[in-house]
Amino acid sequence: MRNKKIKNDYHKKRQLLTSYDFYKAKHKKLPVSKEEYQNLLDEILILESRYPSIKKMGDDLVIRAELNYPDGRTYKGAIKSAEQQIPHGHGYMYLSSVDLNIDSKTFRKKLTDNPWDYVGEFKDGVFDGQGEYKCEGNYSYKGEWKKSHFHGKGKLVIEKTKEVYEGEFVNSKKNGYGILIVSDQFKTEGKWKDDQLHGKGKITFLKDIDDQEKGTIIKGNFIKGNIHGSSEIVYPDGDILDCINVNGVRTKAKFRGDKKWTIYKK
Repeated sequence: MRNKKIKNDYHKKRQLLTSYDFYKAKHKKLPVSKEEYQNLLDEILILESRYPSIKKMGDDLVIRAELNYPDGRTYKGAIKSAEQQIPHGHGYMYLSSVDLNIDSKTFRKKLTDNPWDYVGEFKDGVFDGQGEYKCEGNYSYKGEWKKSHFHGKGKLVIEKTKEVYEGEFVNSKKNGYGILIVSDQFKTEGKWKDDQLHGKGKITFLKDIDDQEKGTIIKGNFIKGNIHGSSEIVYPDGDILDCINVNGVRTKAKFRGDKKWTIYKK
C-alpha cells in the first residue's frame, strides 16, 4: 500500500511538471514561480533517487498531444516532450480533404486531391516502426518504416494500376524477396533490387496475354529486370521449353527431351 501511494504521488508530480512544461512551451513563461517549479523538480528527483525503480516508470510515461500543422496535417498521439512537441511513439496523423493553407492569389482554401492518414509508430517526427498509411485514390502501405520510407517487410497496394506487392523494401524500393501481382494479369515472385527483379525469379501468367497462355510459368535468373542466362517456360499442358537469354532477349530454345536447339537471329 505504501509503495502504491508513493507511485501515485510520483505520477501526480510528473503530470504536474509536464503541464508546467507545456504552459512554458506555449507562453514562454512558467505558470508558477521559478522557486515553486524548482521545488517540484527537486521532489521528483528525490523520489527517483530513493526509489530507482520508480524512475523507469516515469521515463515510460507517455506524453500525448494534438498538433496542427500549417499545411493542414493533424497529429494526435505521443510526443517526444513538452519542449519538443513532435510525434514520437504511437500516434495518428492525417491530412483532410481541405488544406488550411490560403492561396495568396485567389484567397481561397485549396482542396487537397489526395487526403491521407497514417496510424502507427513515429520517431523524432517521422514515420518509423510499424505503421499503416492510406492515401485515398492513390496507394496504401502497411508494414515497417524507417525515416518515413518503406523499410523492412510490408504490403504495398497501388490502386490505379491494381498492383499489390508484399515483401521486403529498402528506402521505399523493392529490395529482397517479394511477390508482385499486377491486376489479374500476372504474378512475379523472387529476389528484387531497386524495384526490379534481380536474381532468381518466377513469373506466372494469370490470364492469356499476347502469346502467353494462362497458367504459363517462366523461371530463371534476372538482372535488372531482364531474364538472363538459362531459363525454362512451363506450359499448362506440362511441356517445358528450355531457353538461353541475353539481357532479356532469347537467343536459343528447345523443348525438353529434344536434342536440337532453335537459334534466334538478332
